[in-house]
Amino acid sequence: MARDSVPAMTLRDDVRGASWAGRPRRLEHGHVITRQGDIGETLYLVTAGAVRLASVTPDGREVVVALLGTGDVFGECALLERPSPVEARAVGQADVVAIPVPLLGEVVERRPAIAEQLLRLAASRLHRTSLALEQALVEDVPTRVSRRLRDLAEEHGTRGDNGVTIGVPLTQEELGRMVGASRETVNRTLRGLTARGLVRTYEHTVVIPDPTALEPEPEPVSS
Repeated sequence: MARDSVPAMTLRDDVRGASWAGRPRRLEHGHVITRQGDIGETLYLVTAGAVRLASVTPDGREVVVALLGTGDVFGECALLERPSPVEARAVGQADVVAIPVPLLGEVVERRPAIAEQLLRLAASRLHRTSLALEQALVEDVPTRVSRRLRDLAEEHGTRGDNGVTIGVPLTQEELGRMVGASRETVNRTLRGLTARGLVRTYEHTVVIPDPTALEPEPEPVSS
């Protein structure tokens, strides 16, 4: 169910066996890998576990823009020598491979297919991060919650008889950080989605019968 799951697993295995790649670092829960505002020189590949990307908006809200899994790339702003818009932090135990940006030229020369996929994933991550921050500033809370649940189902979901189960523990407080809203507001939104049959919750587990039904309705066009 996860987005690009087969290519991601292949990329992980290829990078693990490459002479230019460092050994995976085992990070404990809560370990900060990059800080918001830092200018780094490293691209990272998640080879196991999960990494949380979060940003503090100008009005002081913390927004979790992504929960990354195996095969995902982050640290893309290092390619542009720009400050990172997010903090990257391990969720549970996580393994990451650090790829120094100066070595990418060697990767392009020796393994162009790997280099192409790394750069494509990095560009996609930059776009998705920018989009998540933009949505957190302009969209209403129900729309943000619906979009984020749909994205989590796509990226971390497992399909079963009752729908798609999001495969990461998800508290209302953490979902609130993902959409830049209070736990109370998220609670009201989830109750509304549950009443409509769009979401089912079991402690910290969320099941979505039909993720496509969470597509926000288009706003009416003014005449």
